[in-house]
Amino acid sequence: MGGCFKWFAAVALVVLVVGGDWAAAEIQCNDAVARVLPCEAFLLSGDSTPSAACCSAVQSLDQTATASAGDRRAICECFKDVAKSFPINLAKAQLLPELCHVTVGVKIDPDVDCTR
Repeated sequence: MGGCFKWFAAVALVVLVVGGDWAAAEIQCNDAVARVLPCEAFLLSGDSTPSAACCSAVQSLDQTATASAGDRRAICECFKDVAKSFPINLAKAQLLPELCHVTVGVKIDPDVDCTR
């Protein structure tokens, strides 16, 4: 999985450099991606459920997204770009909020409208 981590980190770096209007938010894309690294096994492999560490990370990121509209949009735009660039299992990514018991959630989808 070391190769996947390097690829994931490289994608995060590219997203950060290319950036968008969300770059001024308190949370940066590379920080958001780093927070969900414990979910790598669930999102990229055959793990059928996310680990406790993954859910803890998702819950933490959800709290950040809930606390600030700017951060929510930044996280959404970041994951939207990552979903376009990285071969994650989108169906599994979309299950994370339910499986990790978060209500707001930031949808990981290359077509999501982050202004809503």
